[in-house]
Amino acid sequence: MPGLLQRLLARAGILPVLRSQWRADQASTIDKLEQRVDKRLASLKDDIDRVEALAVRLQGLEKLASSVERITDLERDIRLLRTTLKLDIDNRHRAARDPVVFDADRVGAHVARATASAPVETDPSVHIVVSDLIPADTYSAVLDGIPPRIFFPQRDNTKQNLRLAQMDVAPETTLQALGFIENVLVPRMLVPALLRRFAPHIREFYVREHGPERGPAVAAMPHEATGGRLMLRLPGYHLDPHLDPKRVVFTCLLYFARPGDSEAFGTSFYRMNGTPKVDRTTTFYPAAQGIACDLVKMVPFRPNSAVAFLNWGGAHGADIPRSAPGETERYSYQFYVSPVPDALAALAGAAESAVAE
Repeated sequence: MPGLLQRLLARAGILPVLRSQWRADQASTIDKLEQRVDKRLASLKDDIDRVEALAVRLQGLEKLASSVERITDLERDIRLLRTTLKLDIDNRHRAARDPVVFDADRVGAHVARATASAPVETDPSVHIVVSDLIPADTYSAVLDGIPPRIFFPQRDNTKQNLRLAQMDVAPETTLQALGFIENVLVPRMLVPALLRRFAPHIREFYVREHGPERGPAVAAMPHEATGGRLMLRLPGYHLDPHLDPKRVVFTCLLYFARPGDSEAFGTSFYRMNGTPKVDRTTTFYPAAQGIACDLVKMVPFRPNSAVAFLNWGGAHGADIPRSAPGETERYSYQFYVSPVPDALAALAGAAESAVAE
């Protein structure tokens, strides 16, 4: 049947017409398809061109951002230099400071008396609050040495830390004050004095951590200050109740409150409603294990005072609400006390002696 129909269409002259029409339709369809493909290719090319142009612009913006950052850093460096020069000149015009201000023997005797007379408290954890820590003139010199806020890193609007080793430019009074704190006051005076006051509690701490055989040996090994830093805390700062890294046996904070500073923003101590399973090299937050903490006390942020506390039994935290006066600035110096790493590693292994600050 198909052959007969084809012969009839051919005799009638219709088949060639149909074939011609089919070819024309097919060509038209192909042309339309090619046109659509050409348009899509052109559109894609335009998109690629725009992406390439955008990439070039982004590279330019990245270079611009890098340049802006370098300029910002340069401006800050210039401000630091100018501020340092101004403060040094101002200090030269003042009366010369009595050299006994930072005399180690004089200050050391004062620190020894202050720490020996402060009671050791045990609720919610073992801690000691020392008043009148250093002589009044020494404290005044330390306050004079705390640098303006521009010297602190600007990455965080609520907490900033400053270490002496990181300072390339600083006023002479700052270098003297921080150098005295880091090289004399903390390692030669406070660490030995606090180790003596905490001795029985430290032994108990290490027996709990390392067992009855190794614990006393760890307690007897040399200890040192680690993680020392001058801290600036501002409104909006909040630190949840926590324990410090495991290798820390106790933590100490020196308060540098200035005349007129509020006492409200000190260190808070919390009772943990449960015994946490602590296996950590970093800061431990009881809430992570569902352990609620109840506020027991807040150590006031008082001038020339310090608080030291064992790294067990209770948690600690701090808070300066955003509602605090905008000019609020809380300065303190914090350090940890831990066994000397090599000695601890020899006894307890490298993992136990890992430092996490």
